[in-house]
Amino acid sequence: MRIKILSLFMFLFLGCNERSLNNEQGLISKDTAISQAVELASPGVVGIYRSQEVVLRTRWGGYRNLKPISSNGSGFIISEDGYILTNAHNIKDNLRSELITTDISITVVVPGGEMYNASIVGIDMISDIALLKINGNNFNYCNLGNSDNVKVGEWAIALGNPRNLISNAQYQPIASAGIISAINADFNLDTQTGKLLDNMIQTDASLNPGNSGGPLIDSSGKVIGINTFIKADSQNLGFAIPINFAKKIANELKLKGVIDRRVSFGLSATQYIYGENRDQIGLYIDRVDYSDSARNEELYRGDIIIAVEGFRIESLEEIKAVLIKLDLRAGDEVGLTVIRENDFEDVSLTLGKI
Repeated sequence: MRIKILSLFMFLFLGCNERSLNNEQGLISKDTAISQAVELASPGVVGIYRSQEVVLRTRWGGYRNLKPISSNGSGFIISEDGYILTNAHNIKDNLRSELITTDISITVVVPGGEMYNASIVGIDMISDIALLKINGNNFNYCNLGNSDNVKVGEWAIALGNPRNLISNAQYQPIASAGIISAINADFNLDTQTGKLLDNMIQTDASLNPGNSGGPLIDSSGKVIGINTFIKADSQNLGFAIPINFAKKIANELKLKGVIDRRVSFGLSATQYIYGENRDQIGLYIDRVDYSDSARNEELYRGDIIIAVEGFRIESLEEIKAVLIKLDLRAGDEVGLTVIRENDFEDVSLTLGKI
């Protein structure tokens, strides 16, 4: 009888231990690299809500109130004193000239549901980046990674407020996972919106309206990009602004409030047809102002500019597009290729201030 009782006790004891071991293994299997990354970054991810009154100026000189503008998006805190990165299009639209608007009102909701009024530090529509600020200290914030080290095929997790779902999940950011599908995806300067969509990070992590401005993080929980747009005619094609570029814009917005891309070349030029078959177009320099703030001593009247930093150009507007693409400012040096007395010459120009 004692042997039977002992055997039963051992059976129950081993069974409990086995169930306990299985439970522990189950808990371990749920703790993945992705879940750890989400746990690390989520406290710094916020929902962004914008509202603005709109009045239409009619052709007859009157005014008509329109439905207020309201939208939601995503953002993320980048410092414990409350600076927030998001997309510029979450904050400001390219509205028609006949519309009169009131000041933009921005509300930020942090994980847990606490709300703050946010001030706009600066907006740059070309890069589609905005910097906001909420008052307070000791905010949870996202750690920023190095987007130059991103590799195709590595894990990528998008966090944010798609379809305003953050309010339906106890005010916690919504996560979707995928991989980095491509890097350095270029869409050039959008002539309709004026946005520069270059060197983007492509991911197949699901993005939806409202994800804009939220962080794209890697498997260590560090931000590698700002989720910005999707290709509407495709599936699982989302694009993010590299965080290294975003940090540069954010620092400039913090210091100056704007991104000043105005530059002087210290010269005047006109389009010029050249080549044996007269089928190529460059810019003929007809005057060089050596007293300008630009350092242009290597250029001469009669030079024909055909390329800037290796990009073929045919107009001053194309030169400006190249400078925007390369994110250059006054004081930066650029390389020009010119034709001088039928020979190709590489010269340098330091952009001047206006």
